[in-house]
Amino acid sequence: MTYNQVVRVATSNNFNCTTKEWKQLNEFSKSNPDKFFFINSNINTPKLSTIANHNSKAVITANPNLIISQKGIDSVISKLQTIKDKVAFVRIKYLPNYPLIKKLITSVLNEGIPIVITLQRFNGKESLLKYTNLAFYKFSCSRYRLSNQELNRITDFVTASRNIGFPIYICDQTGKGCQTCGLCAKLTINQELPITSLNLSTSGICPYNCPDCYAKTMQHFVISMGHNPIAYNVIHQNDKQAGKTKHIKNNSK
Repeated sequence: MTYNQVVRVATSNNFNCTTKEWKQLNEFSKSNPDKFFFINSNINTPKLSTIANHNSKAVITANPNLIISQKGIDSVISKLQTIKDKVAFVRIKYLPNYPLIKKLITSVLNEGIPIVITLQRFNGKESLLKYTNLAFYKFSCSRYRLSNQELNRITDFVTASRNIGFPIYICDQTGKGCQTCGLCAKLTINQELPITSLNLSTSGICPYNCPDCYAKTMQHFVISMGHNPIAYNVIHQNDKQAGKTKHIKNNSK
């Protein structure tokens, strides 16, 4: 099969792995044979194990709440082992000075599952200070973003791990958006293809409230502007995928 794009399903919500969602996804797949669909879910999804019964690849967020315990790491690994053949990569949110996040990273890598690290961003000082230190971050384009020495540390860690053969990456490492990054396509289908989004109506609004979730932040914004929070059942590029955000434009100059 020849594909012309990769579609990330549940970019702005969560694929909850319900029967209705699987049915709707299958309908989209059948009517769009030129597109490769993969699902976006998190490790706390109750019906996550059903992924093993379907053909779709998945990206799983391992620490949606940022902080994780040893018991949490054990639970993550146990759940991933039942679906690992269908997991394209695991997404791990990174904070500096949290040894258990580093341990989560190495534990997932030891299962032979690729990792894409998301450098956690914060909307404001109040939320940032609940989890980390302001000294590690710089305010840029309406967000507090990891910077300077701590950014170099995680970048060096990823580079060193890659050099010895571990499949570990940083999401949008150059800050130039999905078009430059391309990891979603490379890790799901091993091709360089455009990335688009699809939010299924059967998924609805995400039932989780992860710290400073970018999707939820944007939903609150569009609601304040008088629009619906999510455009359901439409395959399209969001601003990051299209390279339209201010942060991407600044880094692309």
